[in-house]
Amino acid sequence: MIFTLYLKSCFFTFSVSVVLAIVPHPKNVRVTSVNMGAVLEWDISHQAPGNLTYTAEYSSDAAFEAVCQNQTEQRCDFTKVISPYGNYVFQVRAELQEESSQWVKTSEFIPDKDTLIGAPTVGLVSKNRNLEMDIREPVLRVSSLKGIYSRVSYNIKYWREGSEDQVTMLNDIQQTRKGLSQLEPWTRYCVQVQVFIKTFQKRGEFSEVTCETSTTDGRVEPWMIGVVLVVSFVAVSVVFPLLFLLTCYIYKGLKFLFPTAKLPEHFRQYLIEPSSHSYIFVAMQNIPQTDEQYHEVSVISEWMEGPLEEGGPLYSHSERLQGSEEEEAGKEMKK
Repeated sequence: MIFTLYLKSCFFTFSVSVVLAIVPHPKNVRVTSVNMGAVLEWDISHQAPGNLTYTAEYSSDAAFEAVCQNQTEQRCDFTKVISPYGNYVFQVRAELQEESSQWVKTSEFIPDKDTLIGAPTVGLVSKNRNLEMDIREPVLRVSSLKGIYSRVSYNIKYWREGSEDQVTMLNDIQQTRKGLSQLEPWTRYCVQVQVFIKTFQKRGEFSEVTCETSTTDGRVEPWMIGVVLVVSFVAVSVVFPLLFLLTCYIYKGLKFLFPTAKLPEHFRQYLIEPSSHSYIFVAMQNIPQTDEQYHEVSVISEWMEGPLEEGGPLYSHSERLQGSEEEEAGKEMKK
């Protein structure tokens, strides 16, 4: 905004123009670049109005081209419009309606040189007393690591867990599969890896700490064989009896819940066909009962004095029965 002041003197009248900047410009303008990304970020003073908008531009030569316009966010992503091998300058300004602040430019930005390389991914496997590492390069936002840099290597540091002050370094390792040898058996080791770009002496971020326990080289110590045998004997002596008892209890329980005894066949038929049996039972109830014939029997003592006359009133029990039977047989014959 331009204000013009008119000043008068006795002989001359002249004007003075004063330019007043009422829109505060962005502060702390910076380029944040990780894995070949390019994001322009900035801050604003606390006294600035709350309805400011921003325009951000980039240039690889003399001309600037806008990427973010009239936005309220204090960042602009240029990743999709830059090349890994170009030289770029970014600028940004604040705007308030028809007014705007002065442009604030960054220093020259070279993506392949200035970008920060992220951490690789590390897999660790214990094998034959050695630890074998599988290193996977970080994923870039533009192209790939080996597609941009002609020579990629790794710096590796490892240590025994609990002894972080005794670190062993392996620098400029080009293999993505690397074994760590001469380790103590049955000891836990930890590893970290970073990318190293020798062309720019650029070191990336270290990976997360990965730990694994080393094993033996395949030779079995005699004392370990004894320990295994003792443990196996104790396990067999305890487990087998418990399994036998458990099997017995289970068998008894199943016998109780599901008995194997079966009903006789005629009972089953009776239960299956109750109507026919009930008919037979009713029929048997309706048959008239016949009169039963019987003879009076007298029991006397065998110790009686005097002879017993045949046919007399005093017969022995067996003789009277025999006589009755003979009499009945005679009557039948007469008929």
